[in-house]
Amino acid sequence: MAADNQSFESLAEARRLFAVVESAKREWETTFDAFEDGIGILARDGTFKRTNTALASMVGLDVRELPGRPCCEVFPHHKDTGCPSRLATGHREVEFEVSMPWRRCYREASFAVPGLESVVTIVTDITSTRLADERIKRLHEEAVAANRELLGSMKRLRETQEKLVASEKLASLATMAAGLAHEVNNPLGFVSSGMSHLRDTIDRMLKFYQAFRSGAPKTDLVDLARTGGLEHVEADVASILTDVGSGLDRIRRIVGAFASFVEQGNVPTERVDLNAIVRDAVAEAESEPGGGGTSIVTGLGPVPPINASVVAVRTVMRHLLENAAFAIGKAARPGRVLVATAEREGKVVLTVQDDGIGMASDVLARALDPFFTTRAPGPHVGLGLTIVQAIVRRHGGDLQIRSEPGKGTIVECSLPLPDPDFPPSEFRPSPLLASRT
Repeated sequence: MAADNQSFESLAEARRLFAVVESAKREWETTFDAFEDGIGILARDGTFKRTNTALASMVGLDVRELPGRPCCEVFPHHKDTGCPSRLATGHREVEFEVSMPWRRCYREASFAVPGLESVVTIVTDITSTRLADERIKRLHEEAVAANRELLGSMKRLRETQEKLVASEKLASLATMAAGLAHEVNNPLGFVSSGMSHLRDTIDRMLKFYQAFRSGAPKTDLVDLARTGGLEHVEADVASILTDVGSGLDRIRRIVGAFASFVEQGNVPTERVDLNAIVRDAVAEAESEPGGGGTSIVTGLGPVPPINASVVAVRTVMRHLLENAAFAIGKAARPGRVLVATAEREGKVVLTVQDDGIGMASDVLARALDPFFTTRAPGPHVGLGLTIVQAIVRRHGGDLQIRSEPGKGTIVECSLPLPDPDFPPSEFRPSPLLASRT
């Protein structure tokens, strides 16, 4: 009876142990099949001993069909890379693609397990990674191609811009040349007409002189002098010479203004005190006769020295103050000119504001055109604001004009701050300014 009881207890123990082993087997199989990567255990003859469901799903087979099946039939790439079952030690990695039923990319890592006389193969789906790499490569190639195209477009744009600039320069030159020709033609007409009259007068005087030398009777000489109008020669010649002189002087001023406009960029620059130049120009303008109806007020703020030509900046001040005084004079009432300086948005701004007659929109639109002027014929040739704009631009600045009829005009010249590397020791005040301080 004791023996029977011992046998029963051994059987129960065996069943218990079998249940534990069965539970561990199911747990291991569940875990084995839970991996997303395909896992296969290969025998040394190259056949599958066991695979998980993930590997079977990758090759489109049932997991029960794989044990005992040669891996080279399931994975044809083994014929090229070699069967992993021959791996004695270590591990190896290969990547391969499957085109059916759709394109997929895999990485196969095989590990030799000497104690089990088996090779464990882990297959990872890297399709998304490969597609991402290919997309990155394609995007890189597209970016390189786009960059190459962009560089080509920028080159073509620069070429087009250079052509446009050259075209604009030619157009500006043509406009200026036409304006110069028009301005010169008017006084040239006085000179040409005067020379024609002078030539006719000289011809009449030569006829009288030839008759006198040939011994013509006095009566003939008197008749010749009367018909030739020689009694008015002195007054006529004086008038003709005055007209010719005026015309030539007008041409000289036009050519001089044009030369000043063209040559402004050749003046060397230095570090100068803008406020000192403004005070000097204002003092000079106030000392000129004929400005009794105009008062000039200054509002000079603390501004740093600028790199500029003293001569050029004085030229700007002279033209702007002359224009302001003219605008106030046209208003036929006392007026005021405000000259201010300030540092604003990284620039030094010179402002000249008057409360004169102002400009209509059509006049304002042409204010900077060469030879355009609203003044009566005289010493002014219509290059004042054109020269001012050219000077400001050559100093790297900008010119803005705002005006309304009856409300006056505001002219702002914005000049860049000096390069901080410009040596302060090179500041040289103008001799003219130094003599007035």
